[in-house]
Amino acid sequence: MKSGLSVPLPLAKCAFDDPATRRAYEKVRRRARVSLWIRVAVFLALLIVAKAFKEEETQLVSGTASFLLIPTAFLLAGPAKRLHWLRAVGSVLKSRPWMYCSAVRRPDAKVYAGTAVQLRFDDRRSDEGETPVLAARTWRRRRRWSGEFEHGAWFAGSPDDGGVLALPGGQRLMTLHRQ
Repeated sequence: MKSGLSVPLPLAKCAFDDPATRRAYEKVRRRARVSLWIRVAVFLALLIVAKAFKEEETQLVSGTASFLLIPTAFLLAGPAKRLHWLRAVGSVLKSRPWMYCSAVRRPDAKVYAGTAVQLRFDDRRSDEGETPVLAARTWRRRRRWSGEFEHGAWFAGSPDDGGVLALPGGQRLMTLHRQ
């Protein structure tokens, strides 16, 4: 992984104009779409098997397929949720430019879902150098925090309300939400 100092901040009007950011976004989006299509294909195959075999000899096959339809339907939610999250990330990246910051984890602050962080911008005065506590999360709303964000990150959005946080180069996209 590249360090924060080796990747210069892009000078584009919006973060999505940066080729590295676009590649990282498209890679995550492509992975979510492929996962969703595979799960839909498995669901439809199980549905066809459950409906097609109604004879006495194939009752075991039909029953197994019918039984597996329920957990397969629940497995469709993951990629769909990821694509919904990516749509929100994409709208921020297409409307805001990248800004260089460092994100400091705040273990003393409590947030609903995610990791409590504060952003520090170098261009602000010392008395207003930090933002309010924001919740950093991925599409799973997990607390996947990497210390690399503290050594330099890119931020697109409103410092007071939230936005998108990424490692330099547009890697490891996370959303920031006001608590």
